[in-house]
Amino acid sequence: MPVIPIQNEILKAILPYMDPNKRFQISFRMPSISSLESRTPLKIENLTFSKVHTEVNKVSYQLGVYRDYGRNETPYNVLRMNQGGGSLSEIDQYGLIIHPEVNIALPGDIDLRTTAQRDVLANTEESEQDVVQQLRVLKMILAERLNQEYIEDDETRNAAVGEPANAFVETYREITLKASVETIQSRIQYLRNLLRALKNRQDNRVPPCTPWIQLSMRSSTGVTIQRVAYNKYLYEATKAVTTKLFGNRGSNISVKNLIIEPHSPFSNHILRFPAGTILKIDNLEVAFWNSLVFERFKQVIHPSSLPIQRLKISSNTLSADFQHTIAREPKRLIISNDINENRSWTPILRNLTNRRVYLENENARNPPNDYMDLIENWLERGRPVGTCFYMGIKSEETVKQCLDTLKQREEVVGSSEKQVQLRINAATMLEVSYEMAVRRVRLLRDNQSKWWLRIRVLRERSD
Repeated sequence: MPVIPIQNEILKAILPYMDPNKRFQISFRMPSISSLESRTPLKIENLTFSKVHTEVNKVSYQLGVYRDYGRNETPYNVLRMNQGGGSLSEIDQYGLIIHPEVNIALPGDIDLRTTAQRDVLANTEESEQDVVQQLRVLKMILAERLNQEYIEDDETRNAAVGEPANAFVETYREITLKASVETIQSRIQYLRNLLRALKNRQDNRVPPCTPWIQLSMRSSTGVTIQRVAYNKYLYEATKAVTTKLFGNRGSNISVKNLIIEPHSPFSNHILRFPAGTILKIDNLEVAFWNSLVFERFKQVIHPSSLPIQRLKISSNTLSADFQHTIAREPKRLIISNDINENRSWTPILRNLTNRRVYLENENARNPPNDYMDLIENWLERGRPVGTCFYMGIKSEETVKQCLDTLKQREEVVGSSEKQVQLRINAATMLEVSYEMAVRRVRLLRDNQSKWWLRIRVLRERSD
């Protein structure tokens, strides 16, 4: 039924204030108003793109390959995948995971790759041997855990033996040292199903199942599931869904908090994004991006978004790259740094031109970095008034020693228990202080920083 003009006017007034997910649902169910909905400015509080899903204000849209075995027994690993919404990777007709999408960028997609990726096919004799070897080792370890004698059977009789195989056993034993019996049994079942799929391909035997592309929409009220025939690749379906949600709009989409999660640490991937869509963003959170990736991302954000209000980036001293405008000019730069590395962040911090920086974590450097070398650099070279850096510190003793050392310097113009002020020049001074870090979690882990060491540049006090 066509929408009468009075309803149109009411919708025009209501749509801008409606939750985006409600707007999507109305547009999907009532095609007669989809044009009006797409022309109305869209505002999103929180938008997350990840390998698993796209999330809009706590409602997630996840695509996967669901395999229906009907009355036949569903293999264990397939059952687990189905329960989670289906396989997140493409599945061939034999049940093996494939990756045809790794180097295909469609119009509008954001290419986050720094190198071309390989689609490693799991159908070689070497692949099957690796699976058989892993299966044999896990069965041996499981027998040890259960105080049972390991007996070789037809399943693993052809596994490699000898010195390399023995070394592999010891390596796997170390890896599974803390794994529960249930975890080992689960892994054994997974490998058995993978081996079955490899043999399916070898014998050109198709398993008795019907694959579907499943869209799972999850919210606080439950899960809604839709399935369509698996007659296109997942990455094509992902492109179609993101285009349905965010594409073909008459204006830019305003996003307060945009998070782009890596598929895995340091992963390269292609973000499926609708052609022609532009985002106006306030805050951005990414991981291990360099200038090349920032430049590619810049194509989908409106110039008015710059400078970004807050940029949070996971990084380490080897991958740190803050040269691009997006990284160099945000009003707040938050670095979620690797706690396990032992290199100093001072050389990187010295070159940052941002006015406000948070280095969240103290890493494994021994002795801990007290940032005296960074403070020396600021005293010598100066910084613009208002520049303020926070560095995460685990032990209060570290920051106390830092302040005690600084209080002995001749540049001191004032001090108290938790702060010291030092003259930089006639116009500016440096204030070094510390305070307890306020975290969202109530209980901090031992490797988390409990204190902020703060250094900031102030105008010199007038007497």
